[in-house]
Amino acid sequence: MASVSQNGRRKARPWTAQDQIVAEVAAACGVSCVQIGKLLESSDVRVKRHLSAVAAEKNRQSALRWKKANPEKVAESRRAWDQQNPEKKSQHDRLYRERHYEQKRERDRRYRLANAGKVREWMKRWQQANRDKVRRKNYQWRQRNLEKMREIRRKWREANPDRMRELHRRRNVLRRSARRRALSPVTRAQIDARFALWNNHCAFCAVDAIDPRNRGYERLTVEHVLALNKGGLDEAANVIPSCHSCNSSKHDSPVEDWYRQQPWFTEARWRKIQRHCPAAVVGQIPLALAA
Repeated sequence: MASVSQNGRRKARPWTAQDQIVAEVAAACGVSCVQIGKLLESSDVRVKRHLSAVAAEKNRQSALRWKKANPEKVAESRRAWDQQNPEKKSQHDRLYRERHYEQKRERDRRYRLANAGKVREWMKRWQQANRDKVRRKNYQWRQRNLEKMREIRRKWREANPDRMRELHRRRNVLRRSARRRALSPVTRAQIDARFALWNNHCAFCAVDAIDPRNRGYERLTVEHVLALNKGGLDEAANVIPSCHSCNSSKHDSPVEDWYRQQPWFTEARWRKIQRHCPAAVVGQIPLALAA
């Protein structure tokens, strides 16, 4: 019998295992849910709910058996759905990665160990096809890990003293050659004046010496707009202040080609560089030789 609650409403009798068996047998014999409800002193809605749970589980098990027996059809259907619903697939993949981060990470690690050659070839092709994306991603990582990058460079210098000596020797040879060819080699006073012309800020990205882009150094670097190994001279007209990040990123690239690809590029700063280093900007000899 159904009991009565404190507010006067009838409480439904608990659904028992015996009720479930009776309902399933009666349904298999063709008895309607209304008649089963009357027999069990319950509503037809409640009977349908319990019977549908059983039917749903049977359908699920049947579907699983079909999927195991037809893996190729399942894969083809999944590929077709992915192509027709790219946004839903992207959202599903993102949610899956968030919910199963550790499992996916371990699975990826095992795959990379088992397929090292294949992964290496795939990464090489992807990097060649996405050079700008790789360059941007590497730059962002370096900016987030300045201390780690400084430690990596320090360890490399300590582990490669012979290569460091060779690099310094080549740099000194280039600088001495550039000074010998220059009509008026740049002096420290001229360098200070060039720095003051840009208010002691990087001529490219406009940061000062204490900015993280300067990598912890106390002073900006002396940047040769036309690189010394490209025929540039060590003259005042070829010198501008630069943070360490811009200096190492530009290296010996053509200044305009490199600068226009940077996210901090502005036409105003570029016009100022052109105005004060016109000959070096266009890749010609510095101003003193042209005079």
